[in-house]
Amino acid sequence: MYKRAVFFFFFSFLIFGEGTQALTPFEENNISVYERASKAVVHIECLKKPTTSKRAFPERAVGSGFFISKTGQIITNYHIVENAYTIIVSDWKGKRYQARILGTDPPTDLAVLKIDPQEEVTPLTFGDSTKLKIGQKVLAIGNPFGLDNTLTVGVVSALNRSLPSPTLELSHNIIQTDAAINPGNSGGPLLNSSGEVVGIITAILKPGAENIGFAIPSEVALRIIPQLIAKGYAVRPFVGIKGLEITPRLVGLFGIKPEEGVLVQSVIPGSPADKAGIRGGNKIILLGDEEIVLGGDVIVGIEGKPVKKILDIVQALTHHRPGDDITFEILRNNQRREIKITLGTLKPTFLKP
Repeated sequence: MYKRAVFFFFFSFLIFGEGTQALTPFEENNISVYERASKAVVHIECLKKPTTSKRAFPERAVGSGFFISKTGQIITNYHIVENAYTIIVSDWKGKRYQARILGTDPPTDLAVLKIDPQEEVTPLTFGDSTKLKIGQKVLAIGNPFGLDNTLTVGVVSALNRSLPSPTLELSHNIIQTDAAINPGNSGGPLLNSSGEVVGIITAILKPGAENIGFAIPSEVALRIIPQLIAKGYAVRPFVGIKGLEITPRLVGLFGIKPEEGVLVQSVIPGSPADKAGIRGGNKIILLGDEEIVLGGDVIVGIEGKPVKKILDIVQALTHHRPGDDITFEILRNNQRREIKITLGTLKPTFLKP
């Protein structure tokens, strides 16, 4: 029996080695991305004004962020630093810095902070979120529940999601991922397999919902960040309409024509759209909990390009500035017409907190 046991141990040693196994390419990529990116991720801790008058002491908020420049500029979420008295940033070595706010953009939940690093920092680079595919691997690094530099791995679960009350830039433009996201991950990077930032983590669906997290796409962040650094806030062109995408369901229920486009629900009085003559609806229909206004113009094109979704309007507007003239093609009473709109300025309702 003893000899057989010794032989089995020796045979097992030859086959399995000392208990180590070669890493798979999947694991090697995870490790490579983490080792490079984690050094750019920071822990953010804030003391904030109490949300209710009954609370006598400042509230504590924690989150994540990451370096976007060698000079110490950091991108994070606005909701982390909103109404903050103090902001303390800790780097991957645990060194703590007092941070100041360079700019905020509540509609996209973005904020840029600045510290004066004592050591060289290596910023993360941005990838192209418009090329993401459902099923593509993504990695999240952050500080969930204060557990610094935690890595979670998942896939892009869906694209073109919306969150409650989104700005037009995020309407039907949010990344959904099943990489584990928890309180404290907000503001951290969502990375592709090349270690590029394709999203900035912003929210989870709700407490108790598992593996349903959301990120702001990098293509939105790349438009907003330079403005936050230069001005402290983002400047957007303003049209002044509320629209609803035409879907096969709406067509089947109400016989809306055409079968693709954006139905104008309402027009803000005095807005560029109002001055140009765009018309909203006049017939309110309740569809469950949803209120639909029928009878308005249908936007079917902008600057010669077809409009099928709200995102098409958003993408067209991102290439223009306040004061530009832009031509909308609409359908009214089954007749196509072109309407020129001079874009206004969407003024921020607040600047730096």
